[in-house]
Amino acid sequence: MFKPFRYFVKRRPNSLSRRFACVLFVSTMAAGMPDKPKDDPPSLPLERETLHIYSMRAHVNNKTHSIGWPLLPQTNWSEVDVATLQFLDGNGAQIPFEVEPVATNEKQWHATVSAKSYSVQWTARAYSSKVHEAQAVEIAWPDAWSDDLLLYLQPSRFIESGDEIFAKAVEDNGDPKSVSIHIAAKVLIRYCLQNIQSNGRYSQSVKNVTTGIDVKGARYAVKQGKGSASDLVCVCIATLRNAGIPARPVVGITNVDSVGTKRIDPQFIVWGEYALPGAGWVPFFPERMRGTVDNLSRTESWQGLGTLPWLNRRIPIAWNFDCFDVDRITATQNLEMNLVSSPN
Repeated sequence: MFKPFRYFVKRRPNSLSRRFACVLFVSTMAAGMPDKPKDDPPSLPLERETLHIYSMRAHVNNKTHSIGWPLLPQTNWSEVDVATLQFLDGNGAQIPFEVEPVATNEKQWHATVSAKSYSVQWTARAYSSKVHEAQAVEIAWPDAWSDDLLLYLQPSRFIESGDEIFAKAVEDNGDPKSVSIHIAAKVLIRYCLQNIQSNGRYSQSVKNVTTGIDVKGARYAVKQGKGSASDLVCVCIATLRNAGIPARPVVGITNVDSVGTKRIDPQFIVWGEYALPGAGWVPFFPERMRGTVDNLSRTESWQGLGTLPWLNRRIPIAWNFDCFDVDRITATQNLEMNLVSSPN
């Protein structure tokens, strides 16, 4: 359970598919592919830095049938070269596939094939991130969030942000709006880290073969006082949402450890993002932050939040846990991730 600790000023409570088809032959893509979202770089005080380009591949084996593969064609910190997207059968021959935007968010794509098992491959670009703390801590709360961010204030799978346990966590820290949104987010994330133990694991995997994300959810982790590294992300996101800060989990693939320096077999990884008005999405890795931010000032730079020189070693594929074949006990995935170039 969360333990009471107050950081903010106390206040009184207020009353308050279309489906598209495409077939790839050689390097040609049919015209039915959804329009790719426009490039979405963040604005200051957030900034893209070093670019890495990767060749990605996942070999997916389903016991019964496929329910598809998630893709994020464009984010603040990454981009998919959609012309390189291919699905292959067991013999390496290209097979037809369909792509549709997810109904709740057109920036998230869902690709499907008729084959039970398949390989999917694509080229992805990823940037490291930087936040200028002195500017970030001065950004005020907006009068209202834009419509496209309201989704990330609502409960979702494994993120039960409407539960009273998260309202109590926010209340225990006082009024988040008594400080700037960036400071409020940092305080609440640190509070979650201090109250929830993590086993450090993101996925159910042996080497680079996995049966999906290791996640039971935010409410489960708080009631147990512990959970997986993925559950810890869920707790942070649920608490931020309950405080009125749009936040979302990011499911991705990496080939390095939580520090970002030691090479490992490719595996799924989960991190978080919260919205900074007028700037974009601030990435944070609770597992990287654990044990390093307890005694730091709220206004100084924190390892694992905002400024992430190794964010370019993570390729995002989904903004939620409804991620199709990625998270099925009846499916296994063998992941490949190879650096193509680093133009910077």
